[in-house]
Amino acid sequence: MNGRDLPNFANDRLAMIVLLPIEDLRSLLGLRELGFLGTPSITGVASKNALPALGSQGLSPVPRHSPSTPPRGYSPANMPVLRSYDTQPLLEQRHREEEERLLRFLSEEREKEMKRLDDTISMEKEKAADEVLKSMHQMTQQNAAPRTLLQERERIDEHFAHVREERLKLVTEKISTEEKTRNGKMLDRHCQEMLMLIGEKDREVDRSSLFDHSMKPPVETPETKKIALYKTPAVFEHIDLRAIEVAGKDYDGYTDLVRDLTQDCHSELEKVRAIFRWVIAKDLSKNQVSEIVRPHQNNMLLRGVKTGKETYHQLFKKLCSYAGLHCEIILGYSKGAGYKPGMRMDGNAFRNSWTAVHVEGSWRLVNCTWAARHVTGHCDNLPQMFHKYDEFYFLTDPEDYVYQHYPDDPSWQLLDIPLPFSEFLNLPVVKSPFFNYGLKFYSNYGATLTTDTGMVEVRLITPKILGFGSLLEPVSKTASDPRQYDGRVLLRYVKSEAIFTVALPGPGLFYFTVYVGDYWNSECLESACSFLIHCPGMSGPPSPPYPPVPFFGPTPVMESLGITAESNVDPLIVCNSDFLEINFNLLKDLKITHTFQYFDVQDGAISDIDRYVFLRSRNDKGANYLVRCPKEGFYIFSLYAADPSSPDGDGNNLDCAVRYLIICQEPSPSVAQFPKTHARWQRCTLHEPLAGDLLTDKRYMFKLDIPQAVEVFVVIGDIYHHVKRKIGFAWEGHIMTGPHPGTARVVARFQAGKDQSIFANMLEYKLVEDVETEI
Repeated sequence: MNGRDLPNFANDRLAMIVLLPIEDLRSLLGLRELGFLGTPSITGVASKNALPALGSQGLSPVPRHSPSTPPRGYSPANMPVLRSYDTQPLLEQRHREEEERLLRFLSEEREKEMKRLDDTISMEKEKAADEVLKSMHQMTQQNAAPRTLLQERERIDEHFAHVREERLKLVTEKISTEEKTRNGKMLDRHCQEMLMLIGEKDREVDRSSLFDHSMKPPVETPETKKIALYKTPAVFEHIDLRAIEVAGKDYDGYTDLVRDLTQDCHSELEKVRAIFRWVIAKDLSKNQVSEIVRPHQNNMLLRGVKTGKETYHQLFKKLCSYAGLHCEIILGYSKGAGYKPGMRMDGNAFRNSWTAVHVEGSWRLVNCTWAARHVTGHCDNLPQMFHKYDEFYFLTDPEDYVYQHYPDDPSWQLLDIPLPFSEFLNLPVVKSPFFNYGLKFYSNYGATLTTDTGMVEVRLITPKILGFGSLLEPVSKTASDPRQYDGRVLLRYVKSEAIFTVALPGPGLFYFTVYVGDYWNSECLESACSFLIHCPGMSGPPSPPYPPVPFFGPTPVMESLGITAESNVDPLIVCNSDFLEINFNLLKDLKITHTFQYFDVQDGAISDIDRYVFLRSRNDKGANYLVRCPKEGFYIFSLYAADPSSPDGDGNNLDCAVRYLIICQEPSPSVAQFPKTHARWQRCTLHEPLAGDLLTDKRYMFKLDIPQAVEVFVVIGDIYHHVKRKIGFAWEGHIMTGPHPGTARVVARFQAGKDQSIFANMLEYKLVEDVETEI
């Protein structure tokens, strides 16, 4: 029997049936009764008369918890499921022969459609040529200037080439849709027949079984979260390695493949995992196959996926059926590639499919297509393409999955209260890295964030300090200077939150995307979530851009070295006083240093202004900094630290521990700098004078704590002014600055009994004349 003996291609009720008489098939498969393998319904579900036929032929009906469903939450994982690989290969062979017949039939129908298209175009082309000849004849009789025959021929050829191209697209799309529909219906029925076969063998082992593999479990919300099934992918290490090993082999049939995949599996969970990892680990691009192959060729298994007739989801479903697992293909909409927040979804745009598998008593969501990714990366400075899988799409929790996928049938959301389609569209666009890195939204954000001030804030809850990046771009990119979006996003870490503050450059529509990486200074980041920002108008001028700094707040270095901030938990500080204090508590002896910079909003330059920050006090337990802002604007204070006793010998490399952004709205009336410090100032404290500029001809009280010092002097010009020791390591003295401008240095000697001329510079002041202001 060949393809021409089958029904017409346009008949939607085509159902490829097992062609042997049912009695011969029962005998062939070694079953006592196989009444359920009669002509199936078009959807692949057993007919309503199938089960009563079993009883009428002397086979006891299958006991059930209810007329058609197993008890909720019941798992067949521990049931004595018989894996009889004597009968499965025979049924598989019949399915494969049926697939081959359907493929040949569809191929012939495709050829007929192509020929019909070419014949139609040819007839229309001949008719057009006749009309051109008549037109040219009339023009000749009227003495008009006719176009040449060659010109007309070229015009007709060009026109009908375009017509054929357009019609071919429509015909190809129609044929492809019909082929996928027919293949899908046949796949559903084949999977159902395989599950029925397994169910029959189960009943031969245990007639009291409450679970029936041939019956589809009810669609209900999972009773537990994914984390209740497994804590980490590491528990599947042996299963994953086995699946990857099997993926490197060729098999003649699905029966042998599934047997090898699941031979070490002891639960449904492990079986699903093995199949999932095999599907996404299989490099299908290396398997070159033709559409028509002999039924026993090794690459027959992957022919459907390679030729586009079968999807990853259909392959996954077929393998699940061979393992005795129920799997359904779900159709709906997905926020996939090309989708932006705020977009509409209708028609065929953003249509997609995925799967749900019944495992350990509940339906769970699986997406093999989105889980299998080819990622571009670098190795030894050379670009490479490598295979990577995404754990998020294995048994995904429904409340997370609904951010990306919306099924046509609301029950397949697997939520207690299904989400309306309008609310699905209004969810932010969230990618799998968002969940893989354990992120959560601080509040229920919508896809569109509206502002009339030009300021927007997005807060993410993070399990630890991660690497973040962001991108702000206009929806309409015409005549837009990309530089105006630089520095428009401020990121700061506050406790367990990553807070993004967006300062728009003006009204309009903007896309805002957050990226995430696994380490705080990661250079490789993945898209986590995105929003549409709508600013219809601003109540005032736009805010200036922020300094070009990746983030403000602590780094993991701060925690690892035991540094804590005594105050200023939020790294964003507003300074409206003469100076502010920043205090740190230290658990051990550390090397610390700092930088203090000013960001010029006008030219975007960052300059060092170290004389406006002063390490006032430093000891084993903490450090106290004084910061003064001489003018309005943004200031950046950074603390660097290292452990000199580090066993890895890295004690001399100081890493950034924390960054603060200081916003000065009202500059200090005193713009005096602090004293300049030298290397030996570590572990010392200055009580007074704090101003770095001292007036001439004026007496000042110098009060300092300098541990281990033997002598302390204030040097002005060539004169050494002695500072007296008080209790412990406190030093005090009244010093007259003298009449001449210059410098005043605080020096100290630390070794007694040796060269008494060796003094270490500690602090340095400027001596300036007092300028009287006339009124």
